[in-house]
Amino acid sequence: MRRSIIIFFLILSNSLFAQERADRLFDKPTDRVGWLWEVRGNGLQTKSYLFGTCHGDGHNFTYEEVFGISGLQDALTAVKAILFEGGMNTNISNTEFDKEELAKLGKWLIKPGPKWMMPEGAYYKPLFDSVAHFNEVNKFLTYEMKDPEYWKKTPTYWYTRMSFYMMLNLQHKIKTVDEVLQEEAQRRGLEQGYVEEMQQVVGSLSSVIMDTSAIDTLTMKEQACKLYHLIHFTNDDENEFKKYLKKFTAVYLENDTIKMSELLSQEPEFNSEELGFTNEQRGEALEKVENILKNDRNEAWLPVIIENISERPCLIAVGLKHLMGDKGLIFLLRQQGYSVEPI
Repeated sequence: MRRSIIIFFLILSNSLFAQERADRLFDKPTDRVGWLWEVRGNGLQTKSYLFGTCHGDGHNFTYEEVFGISGLQDALTAVKAILFEGGMNTNISNTEFDKEELAKLGKWLIKPGPKWMMPEGAYYKPLFDSVAHFNEVNKFLTYEMKDPEYWKKTPTYWYTRMSFYMMLNLQHKIKTVDEVLQEEAQRRGLEQGYVEEMQQVVGSLSSVIMDTSAIDTLTMKEQACKLYHLIHFTNDDENEFKKYLKKFTAVYLENDTIKMSELLSQEPEFNSEELGFTNEQRGEALEKVENILKNDRNEAWLPVIIENISERPCLIAVGLKHLMGDKGLIFLLRQQGYSVEPI
């Protein structure tokens, strides 16, 4: 079940579990203001910018909201290119490992192997503690996951598939800060690029998702119980996680790093045992997620960022937590000799 615990935290990590302490966000109090940062020095002919975006909270951002952030319009006027995270068409090499992992993930989504299929003669309804629990799962998997033959696959398979549903659902029919910036960059005729290939990210995540070493650690009834609680959690519009995301958006739009650091030190309450993990497992999962989604990617992005800002003035627009902490981009660029200061 450890694999599914990690997947669950991958889902929530966009806004919920990057709990940097306030005194670790940046290295001096005067730095703790806003999402726009100026990069100068170390041989640069022109200054570039770092900008922390918000793309995982499910909010539909408007042009007025995004460009209400102080200094952003001026920064776009000063640069010739804007680079985002998660692109599909960059000059970063796509390794055979990435291609192989992507192929395995695609095959698993379309046609999972025997380990993920229900045993002959096993049915879903007897696995649940009540008819109401079964009905909620049955309705969700049939209509939301669009698989009327869901019962052919194990509850653990669907617990895992929920990761994709929850991540996509957060961004369904919404416009992220990144997308608002992309539209404005296109309107201005700015060059657009990426600091990574999406294949690389998916390759890393799929290696976690496809780890089936713990598939037999739960009974079928225990699997069904965990699946019910995760679906119920997802269906509840008043759950603490969704309330937290609304606070996250509001603080982001205030462009206030101090308030954000305070919010990130808080945790919404939910029953972790029902969702399938203990506090000890939670700590292990958080560390792995932090490395997969933030630290490892920051290290990989650094030479790409340096190469690009050396060639022309750029705005580097990535998730705001990639800027934070002693493994964040601000710290890493300063280690390389650049001056990185808030606007």
